[in-house]
Amino acid sequence: MNMDEKLILSPKDIQELTGFGRTQVYELWHRSDFPGKRLGRRLFVSKKAFERWLETKDEEEFNVYES
Repeated sequence: MNMDEKLILSPKDIQELTGFGRTQVYELWHRSDFPGKRLGRRLFVSKKAFERWLETKDEEEFNVYES
């Protein structure tokens, strides 16, 4: 299934979309404003919620994630 067809994104999907490293993606889940959820041990986020969240962020907020 390609990314356009997915409704739910995993941390690995977020990595592929953003180019962030594994640690940086997991740090997103700890942000109070991030729409990601946990079900048991599994982390996920709705694709639409992630896109809306990302649109509200400016580039300066992500400079801390640059290597």
